[in-house]
Amino acid sequence: MNSTIRSIARTVLPKTARHKLAALYEWGGVLANYSMMRSSIANALFGPISARPNALYIEGTNICNARCVFCAYPQMERPKVVMSMDVFRSAIDQHLAMGSTEVDLTPIVGDPFVDRFLFERLDYLASKHEVQGYHFYSNVILMKPEVIERLVKYDERLSIFCSFGGFDRETYHRVMGVDKFDEAVTAIRGLIEAKVRTNSRIRVQVNLRTPLGNPQGEFWDYLRSMRDRDVISIDSIEDFDNWGGDITDETLRGAGLVPKPPPVHRGPCHRLITSPVVLADGRVNACACRDVEATLIIGDLKKDSLKDILAGPKLREYLVRHERGDFPEACKTCTRYDSLYPKWMRGPLWKFFQWIIGGFPSSRGRDSAPDGGAPPHKPRETAATGFKA
Repeated sequence: MNSTIRSIARTVLPKTARHKLAALYEWGGVLANYSMMRSSIANALFGPISARPNALYIEGTNICNARCVFCAYPQMERPKVVMSMDVFRSAIDQHLAMGSTEVDLTPIVGDPFVDRFLFERLDYLASKHEVQGYHFYSNVILMKPEVIERLVKYDERLSIFCSFGGFDRETYHRVMGVDKFDEAVTAIRGLIEAKVRTNSRIRVQVNLRTPLGNPQGEFWDYLRSMRDRDVISIDSIEDFDNWGGDITDETLRGAGLVPKPPPVHRGPCHRLITSPVVLADGRVNACACRDVEATLIIGDLKKDSLKDILAGPKLREYLVRHERGDFPEACKTCTRYDSLYPKWMRGPLWKFFQWIIGGFPSSRGRDSAPDGGAPPHKPRETAATGFKA
């Protein structure tokens, strides 16, 4: 049904209208899911309601071959591991059994091409007709010609996002932390040319992680020409987050990057609903985005099912804590935080929407912390950001 609606929308509506409709649809789904999880009636009638992530985020490995200035990987202290295929297949099968169709192979940290099981994972996903899309981000340094020839044989369900840190060797080295400019350029060119030569249906996007004004020169002109031919797409970000406080503004500015302004922390971050992650060791973390040390563990696939974990008490505890303004350390100062309440709900009527959706009657005042400790601190108010899945 959903795929039919999307197909009709692509045919009838202009691109801008489709994007707005998709955003509204996504917002509605997240809010409905959260409301059901918080509803005592729904949980009594149907049993514990689980989170419904946008995709299964899965960490094939947390090992990386770059030291990007905008990433906390160089500071990570948790063990570096590679996920077994048994855990991977189990996670995928459980995810599909829950009715979900998207898989994201981009971990919190780590590069997919370091993963020795990458093609086994891609083959397994390609064999599942239920999977509508799967993708990963990579610095592509290890994307050699023989790797490219295998990649272009997949179909349009595979999307590859190529993170690129600068259009000259010095800038690239400063941003990506490694002197691999030539290797990255060669790999991206090789992938694009192989896609054209083989008429491959895979989707390729170049994601610029560059200082403002840096995109210029022959390679930039080449990428734009490929974009204009609809061979690839190009995306960029103008400001960079602080990885829960692990990356300082000074570090980002030193590389010519603009720090992201701190957002208003109001209600749960939508990523608790949309993007929990299965870690390489089989544990499940509540955030696939910026919790580099995986401090928000909500379960373990070696002990419990994915559905039970996503409906379990640990995830609910983090949702409650976020709702009350009692943010865990990884979330307190995170500039990647993005409230599940849309912008129009964060104005003067904020308390009303929190009462309706969050389930906290205003007459109760400040509740005690969910672990029975001291009442939570009052959330800090700063500038708000928009929703991004």
